Amino acid sequence: MTNYKEEQDLEIEALQSIFADGTEFCRTSDTEFVIKLVPCPTGEQENHVGATLSIAYTPEYPDTAPDWDLKDFKGLSEPMQKNMKSKVEEVVESSLGMAMVYNMAEVCQDFLKENNHKALSMHEEMMKRLGGDEAEEEDEDEESEEEEQEEPEWKGLAEKALCEEQDRLTTEAFSEWKIRFDQELIASGVLKRGESKAKTGKLFFLELQNGGKEAGAATAGSDGAASEGAPLVYDATLFGEGDDDDMDDLDNISGGED
Repeated sequence: MTNYKEEQDLEIEALQSIFADGTEFCRTSDTEFVIKLVPCPTGEQENHVGATLSIAYTPEYPDTAPDWDLKDFKGLSEPMQKNMKSKVEEVVESSLGMAMVYNMAEVCQDFLKENNHKALSMHEEMMKRLGGDEAEEEDEDEESEEEEQEEPEWKGLAEKALCEEQDRLTTEAFSEWKIRFDQELIASGVLKRGESKAKTGKLFFLELQNGGKEAGAATAGSDGAASEGAPLVYDATLFGEGDDDDMDDLDNISGGED
């Protein structure tokens, strides 16, 4: 037959050796005691939370669960208190038939360590909430501003840094280079002196008039050509040329007719 009284006394003796008697462990009767729990009992860190585990042995403990309760909470919200109690209940259900008070106290102390945070005052909580709301609003404003920002217009060379003034090309320098360049082309035979690089409207017209012969060697049209229709007339103004300079050419084209 199990001697429940002896097992209970042995457990109390063990608990008194673990928890400081009088400060952490307080015995209220032969079968009742409380254990005051904090996350850091040795004081290595500040204890912002805490709770008291109250135990009352039943006649057939540990084969039956003790009467227990958690009270004197410090720094824990109601949801956290309920969570802590549920963890203790799990230990009790899994430990029936053996001493379980130390395991109950241990799970409480672990919970307190995980949640050892300084409780905020009502003013601090209000400011925190306001700060969180303002931060969210700022994030939304920043996102909207980024969306509204248009891609900057590409300005090409407009923003390109200019070279030093002494290194810039001037009209005089280009003219001097052009003269030297033409002289080199003439010396190499690529360009002939006095050669016109492009045909004027006048020369183009005369070549068509004379069947590809060189301009300036135009002859009077034959009788057969005259019979085919009226002769072509060269209008110097169509080609932007002066009237006085081209009167002789106009006479040659018309065959000298008045």
